[in-house]
Amino acid sequence: MGQVMADQATPFPTILTERLRLRQFQPKDDAGLHACLGNERLVRYWDFSACENIQETRRWVRILAKTTSPYESIAWAVADAKTDECIGMVNYHHREARNRRLEIGYILNADWHRLGLMSEAVQALITHCVDNLKTRRIAAIIHPDNAPSIRLVTRLGFQCEGGPLRDYWRVGNSFMSPMLYSFIAS
Repeated sequence: MGQVMADQATPFPTILTERLRLRQFQPKDDAGLHACLGNERLVRYWDFSACENIQETRRWVRILAKTTSPYESIAWAVADAKTDECIGMVNYHHREARNRRLEIGYILNADWHRLGLMSEAVQALITHCVDNLKTRRIAAIIHPDNAPSIRLVTRLGFQCEGGPLRDYWRVGNSFMSPMLYSFIAS
């Protein structure tokens, strides 16, 4: 799982799994990502509000398509391996190469939940970060009410380090206090 391929035209790493292709965002991904970022239920634990329309999501896709430098952050479109349809996103951010650490984030279209796809995508991301970026510590900051995300990272070997991190994220006029989970590569 997590075979990395370098595309001939770009150094952006494409990661292949049994059922998924983690690849650079493309303009055709607007609708697929909007099914995630435009869904209030899916982003309720994120540090921003749902995209109100496809134009707002389109701006996000353009921004994410430009996050191609491995030095701080990269976002991948999670695409179905058979159809190349964008069904979600995984990313790393806040990378500190010197300290060999970073944070990850992820989201998946609700129509694709409960199939083990996000576990597959996040495991491939972890493998890429450890093997290719030499990352030792991977953090996931998760709202304590987000039970599916907590189950996902726990199954992948993350441990809860603490929290809630008081008023860590601001969403609209409210603050959220998430938990800190981490994975330490051996």
